[in-house]
Parts: sequence; C-alpha cells; structure tokens
Amino acid sequence: MSIIKEIYDVTKDLATNKVALNKIKRALLTESKLNNKFLEDISFNDKRPEKERMIAIVKNLETDELKAANNCGIPMEMITLKKVSAEMLTDLDYIKADGFDLETVVEKLFIKIAYLKKDYGSENINLFIRLRNIYSYNILLQKMLGNKNL
Repeated sequence: MSIIKEIYDVTKDLATNKVALNKIKRALLTESKLNNKFLEDISFNDKRPEKERMIAIVKNLETDELKAANNCGIPMEMITLKKVSAEMLTDLDYIKADGFDLETVVEKLFIKIAYLKKDYGSENINLFIRLRNIYSYNILLQKMLGNKNL
C-alpha cells in the first residue's frame, strides 16, 4: 500500500470521527436547550411553581441523548477538554462540580433527571430544590459544550 493511500485512509477516518463527535455534541446541546425551556419556570421566577407544574416539568424532561452519551463509551475529552471552573459556576445555584469533566457532568445530569422522573411523587423529595439543581447542571452542560447564548 502506498503512503499516499494510507494517509488518505487515516485522514478520511479522522474526518468521519470528527463529524460523529460533532453530531454527539449537537444532540447533547439540543436536548439540553429543550430541557432548559421546561426549566425556565424554575429558573426565573422568585416564587415556586405549583406542585402540578413541577410534576409536569419533571415528566417532560428528556434524557435520551444524555443516556446515549453516557452509555456510548467514547472518551468525552474528544468532544471537549474543558473542566468545570469557578467561573462556569457563577450565576448558578451552589453545586459541587468544580473540576468535573464533560463525562461526569453528563452522567450526573442524567442520573438526577432519571431518578426524579421515577420518584417525583415521594414526600421526602423537595421538587423545587431538585429541579433547581437539575437546572444548574443543565446550564453547566451547555457552558461546557460551548453554547454562546449563555
């Protein structure tokens, strides 16, 4: 095999991988933006929404792309090398995420949403606080993925 053919094949593989990584990044960002639309009632109002509204928000939160990214096994550092910094955490409710990488943020957000979707009816859960926490992680995910609208 000629060196030119080998270089061509490697370059083609790298380009294909880059396209696939961009699709994953875009899918995560799109799902995060959708979830943010549901979470707006939690984020901007000083008063808490009614319990029925919070339950509707929980039921509408999407996790398909988070679950797929969490389970796909690709190294997330190929999407972004960013780590959570104190600057990223400004304007968010207090969350323990300093130093987290993208993989950890995706996993934590998925687990928080998936758990709440299954147990939102528990009397031991403060829905407002849980949803505010999810909102903070969701915004953090968008910051890590480079959402320029934040």
